[in-house]
Amino acid sequence: MGRLWMASLGGEVLYAEDLPGCCRRDAASAESSFECHACGASWQASLPLEPEECAFTERASDREQKGAA
Repeated sequence: MGRLWMASLGGEVLYAEDLPGCCRRDAASAESSFECHACGASWQASLPLEPEECAFTERASDREQKGAA
């Protein structure tokens, strides 16, 4: 998986591979944000997505730590 980019004006989050072709070129050399030279779109690096924890799994691990059967 590639790096995630978020539209600076909000909302849209895309992998670098899914950016428009003109934006992909600028994304390859950008660190945390960039403005596409061709179309003018502004993008910033998105925080990495982490899956939410499952409440059932969390409870089971709590019991296991306490030694419950």
